[in-house]
Amino acid sequence: MFATKLIPVAACALLLASPVHAASTWQEANKASVALMVEGKLQPAFDLAWQAAELYEKTPNYKAGNHERLLLNAADIFLQIQNPEKTPDMLNKALAAIGRHAPADAPETIALNEQLAKAYLALGDNARAKTAYERVAALYEKNFGADSVGSINAQLELVRSAKAARDPVTAQRYLDRIDGLTKGLAPDHPIRLQVEFEQAMVAIDAGRDSAAATQFRSIVRQAKTSENVAVRSLARDSYGMLAFIAQRQGDPQTEDRMVEATRGLPQHVGGPRPLFRSVPEINDGSVSGSATMELRVSTADGKVKEVRIVESAGDPKYVAMMSKSVLNWRFQPTANPGTPGSLITVRQSVGNAAS
Repeated sequence: MFATKLIPVAACALLLASPVHAASTWQEANKASVALMVEGKLQPAFDLAWQAAELYEKTPNYKAGNHERLLLNAADIFLQIQNPEKTPDMLNKALAAIGRHAPADAPETIALNEQLAKAYLALGDNARAKTAYERVAALYEKNFGADSVGSINAQLELVRSAKAARDPVTAQRYLDRIDGLTKGLAPDHPIRLQVEFEQAMVAIDAGRDSAAATQFRSIVRQAKTSENVAVRSLARDSYGMLAFIAQRQGDPQTEDRMVEATRGLPQHVGGPRPLFRSVPEINDGSVSGSATMELRVSTADGKVKEVRIVESAGDPKYVAMMSKSVLNWRFQPTANPGTPGSLITVRQSVGNAAS
C-alpha cells in the first residue's frame, strides 16, 4: 500500500521549512510519512512522501504506476497543507519526475495532469486550467478513447471554462462534440445527464429560458429518485435553476416550490452554496468592483435574510447593487419541514469577474 511521498532537499526548497529524517529506503520513508500524517504533521509528512517517491525511482524493479501512486500520495498531502500558490509548481515537479521514466502521453501522467488543471482553476488561472484540461482530454482519448468517462469529464470542464470566460461559442462547440460521443448512452446515465445539464446552462446564459426549463425538468425526472449521489445532486441543481427561471419570470410561487423540492437531496460538498445567483445587469462595463459578504441564510426556506459587507473594492455603486441582488439568492433548505429552522452565516465573494 502506498501512502505518501517526499521531495529532495535541493529540489524541494519549494516547501522545506526544516530538515527531515533521511530514510534509506522508499518503504521506510513511506512508513514514516504515514506516522506523521496520523500526528497531523503535514509538512514533514509531505517531505517524506516525496522522498519515498524519489527513492523509489532508484529501485531496480521500477514501475511507472507505482511511482505515480507515490507522487499522488505526496500531492494529496500537499493539498491538505493548503498552499494553492505553490501547488502547480509541486505538480509540475511530479510530472517531470514521471517524465524521466515514461512518455509524456503515458496513462500514468493523467491523474497528475488532472490535479494540475484543478490547481490552476482554484487559482482563477482559467487560461492555464483550459490548457491543462485540454491535455487531460487528449490523454484520456489516446489511452482510453474519446468516449471514455475521463475524456468526457475533462471536456465538460472545458465547457465550464469557456462559459466562465464568457465564450459561449467555444462552450457550444465542446458540448456539440460531447453530445455526439454520448448519444448512445441511456437517458439516465450520469454522464448523459451531466451533458444535458450543461446544455441547459448554455441555454440559460443565452436567455432561452423555455428550452432550458424543458431540459432541467427532464433531468429532474431521471435523477430525483436515483440512488447515485452525483445524479441526485444534478436533480438538486436542476431544481435550483428552475427556481431561478421562475424568479426571472416573476413567479414566486413556482420559485418557492422548486426550492422546496431540493430539501432532502444531497447538499453541496464543502458547505452551503447558492442554488442560483441572480446578478444585476451591467452591460456597458461602467460599474465594476468586488466584495466579500456575510449572508445570514434561513435553513427553513433558503432565503437570505441579512447581508453584511466584510470588505469591498471598486465602485461603491457596484457593491450596493450586489448587496441588493444577493437578497434574491436562494439556498437549499435543510431544516425539518414545518420547523422555523435557524440562521446560518455563509461567506460569499462577488465581483465583475467572479464566477
